[in-house]
Amino acid sequence: MSSGSHKKLEILTSVCADHYGTARAAAERGEKVAGYMCTYTPVELLHAAGYLPVRILGREGVISLADGHLQVFACTLACSALDMALSGELDFLSLMAFPHTCDTIQNLAEIWKENMSETPVLTVSTPVWVDNEHVLEFYREELARARRFLEAQIGTEISDGSIDDSIKLHDKHRSMMRRLYELRRARPGSLSGAQMLSVVLAWFLMPREEHLRAVTELVGDLESAEPETDSSLPKVLVVGAACRSEGYLAAIEDAGCIVVDDELCTGSRAFAIEAVPDGDPIDRLARMYLSRVPCASKHCPGCDTGARLVDKVRQSGADAVIFLYTKFCDPWGFDYPYLRDALDAAGIPSLLVEIEQHVPPAEQIKTRFSAFVEMIGAAAVG
Repeated sequence: MSSGSHKKLEILTSVCADHYGTARAAAERGEKVAGYMCTYTPVELLHAAGYLPVRILGREGVISLADGHLQVFACTLACSALDMALSGELDFLSLMAFPHTCDTIQNLAEIWKENMSETPVLTVSTPVWVDNEHVLEFYREELARARRFLEAQIGTEISDGSIDDSIKLHDKHRSMMRRLYELRRARPGSLSGAQMLSVVLAWFLMPREEHLRAVTELVGDLESAEPETDSSLPKVLVVGAACRSEGYLAAIEDAGCIVVDDELCTGSRAFAIEAVPDGDPIDRLARMYLSRVPCASKHCPGCDTGARLVDKVRQSGADAVIFLYTKFCDPWGFDYPYLRDALDAAGIPSLLVEIEQHVPPAEQIKTRFSAFVEMIGAAAVG
């Protein structure tokens, strides 16, 4: 990797070193910052309204205040985010946005409204069933309502042109990130799994325009670099919902393999949204978000998630799959058995590891990574 690429990575990783430092600094300059919980949030609307969209992924550390408001079986992503809010660590937010993805996030929106009344809360009822014309009509109305809510907050109209500009910006960025993922698959040694996660996390935490410039330059550097010799190390694809800590990806690779690709909502899934080119901007947003590859919390008739995962493993050149399962994440808990069976039927080894978002990987987890990597390495040699 060139010195220029290293400098760009250093800029992005420095953003991740203090997850919310960039947003807090923006708020101190008088800019509006909107927090959001999930990639089903229509960030184009937030951006068009003049907000800096920042994904709230909680933090590492003890959760103490949220326990009195959420059930003990709520995931640590939700618990940690609420704990931050209750402790005043998110006081830089001008707005908090919640799409309906899973029941926990939906319930969290109401708890947030009740306990952080000084921060306006935008809820968007993203349909669970995503492949239906009636659903499209409903979702268009939801996005139009979200637009009116934001207009009331900022005291001015959000023009069609500003939404269109935001759609173009985000589409250009997602295309560039998909290209970066392509380069990693073709040249697995170009970026480590932890470095790639830092690049993605920085996108959630900093101004879109700045991130796009950095990633565009990084892609250019990698495209012009000499192809690296293909490594003999086993290649792994990582699957799951959120992963806010680069430590898990680093621990996987420290076990003696390469994370060649991922299927994370803090990873490639965030960029699996393609712009609809023509029409009313609200209609375009509705079609974009409903036609994306659905996550585990959505139902798409005829979508074979198992076959799709097998195809992605084949395309990435991965030898195996590691599931990073966030404890108490019900949608992924329901999907996992089917995905595992599809991998088994295709002869692809997999490992399920239960993680919690507010703690780094424990030694026991690192041992499991090492044992699994040793197993798939031995199988490849054999």
